[in-house]
Amino acid sequence: MLSALLLSSLAVASCQGAVELTKNGASDYVIVLGRDASPSEHRAAAEFKRFIYEMSGAVIPYAPSDASAPTKSVLIGDSPALRSLGIEIDCADLGNEGYTIKTAADRLIITGGKLRGTMYGVYGFLEDILGCRWYTAQVSRIPHKPTITLPDLDITDKPAFEYREPFFTEAWDKDWAARNRCNGASMRLDAQTGGKVTYYPFVHSFAELVPIEDYWAAHPEYFSMIDGKRTKDGTQLCMSDPEVVKIAARQVLKWMEEHPEAMIFSVSQNDWYGNCQCEKCQAIDKEEGSPSGLLLRFVNAIAEETEKVYPDKLIDTLAYQWTEKPPRITKPRHNVRVRLCPIACCESHPYEKCDNPANVAYLDNLRNWAKITNKLYIWHYNTSFSHYLNPFPDLRQLADSAKLYKKAGVVGIFWEGCYSDGGGGAFSDVKTYMLAKLSWNPDRDADAIVREFLDNVYGKGGKYLYQYSQLLHGKVTKDNIHVNIWAGPAEPFLTPPIIEEADRLFAKARAAAESPEVLDRIEKAYLSIEYVKLMRPILQKEVTPANEKEMIGKLDTFVEKCKAHGITQLNEGSPIDSTHAAVRNDIESIAAAAK
Repeated sequence: MLSALLLSSLAVASCQGAVELTKNGASDYVIVLGRDASPSEHRAAAEFKRFIYEMSGAVIPYAPSDASAPTKSVLIGDSPALRSLGIEIDCADLGNEGYTIKTAADRLIITGGKLRGTMYGVYGFLEDILGCRWYTAQVSRIPHKPTITLPDLDITDKPAFEYREPFFTEAWDKDWAARNRCNGASMRLDAQTGGKVTYYPFVHSFAELVPIEDYWAAHPEYFSMIDGKRTKDGTQLCMSDPEVVKIAARQVLKWMEEHPEAMIFSVSQNDWYGNCQCEKCQAIDKEEGSPSGLLLRFVNAIAEETEKVYPDKLIDTLAYQWTEKPPRITKPRHNVRVRLCPIACCESHPYEKCDNPANVAYLDNLRNWAKITNKLYIWHYNTSFSHYLNPFPDLRQLADSAKLYKKAGVVGIFWEGCYSDGGGGAFSDVKTYMLAKLSWNPDRDADAIVREFLDNVYGKGGKYLYQYSQLLHGKVTKDNIHVNIWAGPAEPFLTPPIIEEADRLFAKARAAAESPEVLDRIEKAYLSIEYVKLMRPILQKEVTPANEKEMIGKLDTFVEKCKAHGITQLNEGSPIDSTHAAVRNDIESIAAAAK
């Protein structure tokens, strides 16, 4: 990957370097952009110009795109000027997102796929060669370099995964996502940034494919049979029914007509169990060894029909809960993507080193899905959905999982974290940045990424937040504590000594803060520990009539702090005010029972 190529390239570079891009805040270079440049290539050139100016003070002008390349030029994207140099760059091999960075005599070349590749090449150059960083939407590091001298460069890089989505609110900013080379559906990316991997609808689409309000009265047989009866509430589809296939296919074709911007269309089970147990469905389940076989037959049939009209569109489905185990017989068609979901796994240990039975089973499913498709996607979980602010020590596991998925042949990852308006989940900012980097190159040093992020976003207090993170990870590792995606403040790794040590480390971080802005970030990160200290006695029913008023006061103060930091939810799907009222009611009920 890039790191090895870069080290090799720099090792043979001359002392003077091939290109002196700026000198003492001035430059005699020009930017050459092809006349047929894509929107993202125009952005690439503008971003190159902007950040070179921010770094050095030098303004590099544009030059006309002629048939020859001017001396002392920066050639961005494909162009007649680039081709005139006789340098062979296989842009087709680079795909939509790969890029090449190259020096040739006194010229700098950055080119790649027209969709996003050239743009990513500019960001790769700014980040990996010149040291720029975009940690969050608010915090960047742009080095001050009045003189920029480049070594000989010959770098080619491609993303490890075709689909890269850290699904955290912190990742949705358009500029942050583009600069960190993410292409997820939820990000505010547009034509200027080369678009994104767009879904319609995103997931759990059975209820929309065959709406129960439209079909139940006349055709209850279209829906799940449970214990001998067709079921209206909490139902799935009877996927063995040919009419259901026809209706669903027509609906997907309608979606494709109405949403030409979408690349992938979801044909996926509702977010509950209740799969059909009619005789025909059960016979196929038995034949396939898993209900996923019937699901894939259903999805494949729809994908076959849609391909006749829209050969460039893909169909997406889930390997989730009752469909997680792969089938014996049926394989996904070439235009089908399966997203495998490790929803039951322990998230505190690297999967391959964890003795949790759910992890062992998941690894078996991962290996077997990878045998029947070379286009496997993953839906990975990165938070406690019941307690967004609860400490969730999964950084080591996430770093290992990125490598695991690449090794297994996975081609796309959706990393689901806290996605409510305002974000603010436990360490969401750290995870968002780390996962963006590992989604491009899982071989990078994840621990170094985390340390760099903390040092630059939290200043001198960053080292104490790193020690806090190591404290939590050390505890779950040493004591082999399994943590799932509903973990709460009463988890066994959140012991009084751990909380006491966390308090001490955050106190040191506060004392080290060099500005009000940094202090505010530290206080926001500390909300995780405050949440544990508030909620643990409530969950353990330690509220009494004597401390009821004090507990309610602490709750009210805590919620106001969260709101001041823009946090709108403390758990998935519930507004913060609803959770506030529910916890207050718990305090009052426990106190009343103790009288």
